[in-house]
Amino acid sequence: MEEGNGVFSIRDLENFSGIKAHTIRIWEKRYNILEPDRTDSNIRTYNESDLKKILNVSYLNRNGFKISRIARLNDDELTHQVMKVSSSKNDSDQNFQTGKILMSAIKFNEDHFKEALAPYLKEPGIEQAYTRYFRPLLEKARILWQTGSLSRAQEQFIRNTIRQMIIIEDNKLPSPTGRDTPTVAMINTSESLTTDNNFLFYKYILKKRGFDIIFTGGILPASEVIEIYKIKPFDYLVVNSSAFGFTGKKISYFRSLSKSLMIKKIIIADSPGEAEKIYSDKFTITKDPASFISCINGLR
Repeated sequence: MEEGNGVFSIRDLENFSGIKAHTIRIWEKRYNILEPDRTDSNIRTYNESDLKKILNVSYLNRNGFKISRIARLNDDELTHQVMKVSSSKNDSDQNFQTGKILMSAIKFNEDHFKEALAPYLKEPGIEQAYTRYFRPLLEKARILWQTGSLSRAQEQFIRNTIRQMIIIEDNKLPSPTGRDTPTVAMINTSESLTTDNNFLFYKYILKKRGFDIIFTGGILPASEVIEIYKIKPFDYLVVNSSAFGFTGKKISYFRSLSKSLMIKKIIIADSPGEAEKIYSDKFTITKDPASFISCINGLR
């Protein structure tokens, strides 16, 4: 389910937060973490405030807080604690203050925001700028939305502006030529928007390294991979796994594809739910842009 619809199922909360649905139910019963509405058929439904809260709970839980401790926090204390933990993780580079940069975006002035980002793009280029500066900025904006410091519109504006900058840099690259140019198919199986910019950045990284890219830009079922392969066989497959929505069933499906199709490697990208893992020479999971770049640097 795409963010912004206002009503979420417990499966949506699971996919966005990484907390299993049965765990959410237990936390509701034991700690009153959430109080969902229910349909006439007794199905749980959640609003955007519930989504923000479970994301905050998940964030603290992943950063070492026990649920019993989190449950004792009221909403203001929960927000304060998330901001405190987030602040300790950001602004490690004193030359890039995320809070100051974000201030240039809150009034929806695209030119001012791009001007604030331009110095960090010009010197190292988009590859280093994204991994070192832009991605942490996107994460900070996400936390500020979760804690109510940014509106959804402001967070989306920041995300979309950076997306445009990636596209501009991508369009500057020459198209690969040569009969021996390896081909990479890129498949987005996720309905979450949180990793879209990462996936677009990966397209740039691969194109920069001379690969021919099949990139549809939309969300596709996993089964569509075979249909693409029938039309244009590819050497490598990159799959966007979403923040947490990639199940063991999907992993098994793609592992079987890595054995059945005549391709060199399948890379499952952006899967923080699992540690970075190399299953075989033909199947690897990466958790973030840094580990993705490390993985593809060895391809050819």
